[in-house]
Amino acid sequence: MASMPPQALRLTFAYQGSHIRLAGGERVSMIVPAPATAPPEAGQTGYWFTVQDAAGRVIYHRPLHSPIRVDVEAFSPDRQPTIGRVPLSEREGSFTVLVPDIANAHTFALHGPLEPGRPDEPASELLRVSIDVLRRTKPPSADGANAAQGKGR
Repeated sequence: MASMPPQALRLTFAYQGSHIRLAGGERVSMIVPAPATAPPEAGQTGYWFTVQDAAGRVIYHRPLHSPIRVDVEAFSPDRQPTIGRVPLSEREGSFTVLVPDIANAHTFALHGPLEPGRPDEPASELLRVSIDVLRRTKPPSADGANAAQGKGR
């Protein structure tokens, strides 16, 4: 009897300003990388997500590298080309994360600064969604309109 390959949830989130919502998700057959850092602690800065069991224990976590764009790379019009970062006037976009779909997973939580332009601020919980809801979520549509909603900011 063949065993089932490991499963993961590929989740797409959309953001506008500081509001983040689940735009869609799909189940995929793949192995998700093991955590490469120590579990997050209270007062920590940066972005990460956790998967928790029914008792609220973190059973998986993964850091995220600035998923919300707050600036773009721009080139100077001067003869001496220089590159700099220019703040975006409007923040809108999407990002994707891979979450292991494991039997005892109960809750997904996304953490980061309340104001994306202030990455030095301690992270807060930005979004919390039941794993059961994530398992039933449809892939994102081209316009992102079929979003399942979690508790977002």
